[in-house]
Amino acid sequence: MKILIVEDEHALYESIFAYFTGEGNICEHAPDFDTASEKIELYSYDCILLDLGLPGGDGMELLSKLKKSNKKDGVLIISARHSLDDRLSGLDLGADDYLVKPFHLSELKARVSAIVRRKNFDGDNVITFHEIKVDVSQ
Repeated sequence: MKILIVEDEHALYESIFAYFTGEGNICEHAPDFDTASEKIELYSYDCILLDLGLPGGDGMELLSKLKKSNKKDGVLIISARHSLDDRLSGLDLGADDYLVKPFHLSELKARVSAIVRRKNFDGDNVITFHEIKVDVSQ
């Protein structure tokens, strides 16, 4: 998977980066609004991990911009904002999921995998091409 980690908290970013790259994923980092905006505009990702409170702007604005441009990147909001209104706003704007900080990295991975599976494989763990079948869950 190719993942963009939009997170300004350096220690959390490093933990997420180490966890996902250790699993064989490609990860990029955007520590602020402007960097995230540029990367989202230029590249496509299987999943974007999007913090809401960013230096230079708000993650909700990035999400809105992403959805207006009709990009199909999966989006998982990771935020300390835990009110029901914040969660509903993020999901209504088009996020695929919302995870409140603090969280376990294993739960984050499961949610990212579910988003990618739904977006790329119609929810199935098995990819079939003619007589070849690959179970991506293993």
